[in-house]
Amino acid sequence: MSEFMLHISKGQITNKRTIRNQFEGLKDGSYLVVIKSKKNRSLQQNKFWWAVLIPMVKIGLTDIGYNEIKTNEDAHEVIKALFLKKYIHNGTETALEMSGSTTDLTTIEFNELIANVQQWAAEFLSIEIPDPNQQLVLIS
Repeated sequence: MSEFMLHISKGQITNKRTIRNQFEGLKDGSYLVVIKSKKNRSLQQNKFWWAVLIPMVKIGLTDIGYNEIKTNEDAHEVIKALFLKKYIHNGTETALEMSGSTTDLTTIEFNELIANVQQWAAEFLSIEIPDPNQQLVLIS
């Protein structure tokens, strides 16, 4: 499978040579070409992730005994390992597993990740992470 970015500016494809190179050398057959927007996560999504969701996950994990989760970055890495696994293949049956990156997600994919983490946190950590547009009243 091959993926590449298509760049359009002022209604014109700006990387025609790259696109052409992707199709050269294909053997006779049928191919599925999918075009989707690659609008990366928004600044507001990122703020919600780091200001609300990740701190709540960190607290939830330490509350159930994961005492080595000391920072928001630790909690972020746990979430990536759980939800953004990707596999690198070398042509054999053996594959390496690694965590993906939240920075590569589109706005839609990031919303799906948030929803998945909210559900997981409710089930595994017994905490309710609010929706990004939900206002909370904090009681001290």
